[in-house]
Amino acid sequence: MTWSRYEVRGVAVLALTGKLCAATVLTVEPEVAWLLAGERPVLVMDLAGLETCDSAGLAMLDACDRAATTAGIELRLAAPTHPVSEALRARGLISRLRIFGSVDGAARADALDLLPATHPVVDPG
Repeated sequence: MTWSRYEVRGVAVLALTGKLCAATVLTVEPEVAWLLAGERPVLVMDLAGLETCDSAGLAMLDACDRAATTAGIELRLAAPTHPVSEALRARGLISRLRIFGSVDGAARADALDLLPATHPVVDPG
């Protein structure tokens, strides 16, 4: 698990790369805590580099959202890979957390870029 910090449109972004799992959540939690202790009203977590996210990783994302709310910060998740998106959906987090299709959409809080809580209906015809 690695991570990096950058800004998009003046919003702090934490990009996660690798596997967010029981073996790695404790390495990234201090970085998230540090960012949540800052002065910024929004934190975007860029999930585009995540290969996988197990139940411990999902629990960490859920806990980060609760900690952000307590700190008066809005947490926005962005660009989850298909496996991570499916894990979020299976755990019921996709309907509760603010998850955007792109980092730019998350930085702008673009409602059109929010991921749907359910699978999109595919028209076979």
